Amino acid sequence: MTKITFHKIGEDGILRMAAMEAATWGSLGATEATIRQRLSLGHIMIAAVQETTIAGAVCFVETAHDPRDKATFPATFSAYSSLTRSVPPNSLYVYNLGVRPEFRGTPLSRRLLAHLVDYGREAGTRWIVGDGRCPSYGGAQEDSPDKVEINADFRRTIDEWHRTGIMPSVGHLTQDPLLNFYHRILKCEFLHLAPAFLPEDVSSGGYRVIFAVDLCK
Repeated sequence: MTKITFHKIGEDGILRMAAMEAATWGSLGATEATIRQRLSLGHIMIAAVQETTIAGAVCFVETAHDPRDKATFPATFSAYSSLTRSVPPNSLYVYNLGVRPEFRGTPLSRRLLAHLVDYGREAGTRWIVGDGRCPSYGGAQEDSPDKVEINADFRRTIDEWHRTGIMPSVGHLTQDPLLNFYHRILKCEFLHLAPAFLPEDVSSGGYRVIFAVDLCK
């Protein structure tokens, strides 16, 4: 197999990024215009490239925001993924960790996350922040990247969190395979629940579980 290399995406990589988004996320994927706009706002896209194909990417923006402040945290995915870069780079707000279907089941996601952590440390960032999808809330839908069944207990956990505002235990949250992946690989801390964050993501019930990694620990 041809070696995979890692590069920052620029103007010349927009079309290939759009192709990766479509292959990875279907109708939820970013368009060429959206990718171009994000780059114009100062976003960073680190791509894993095999020959001329982008196999996966991690996309984020440097921001001075503190992710622990729920009152100022972006209320929607659109707002979260369209922030303008700000300094000092207190946080990296990550809005996409995507891998093409044919590269899933490989270490590619972990390698992309390792590059992300390295970037954060070199930039002097304290927090790496993610909007965790939770597809076991609604299960796999047509034209979605998920192969996950509904977990009724997890769904009740999220609904109760939304109703009461009381954060559930890590054990309850990591019933979802994606949240479990982030917690296991990044040793992240779950911060707060974002309802109606991306209503189009039916698998996650529109929810996101916001998490962060403290690089100072």
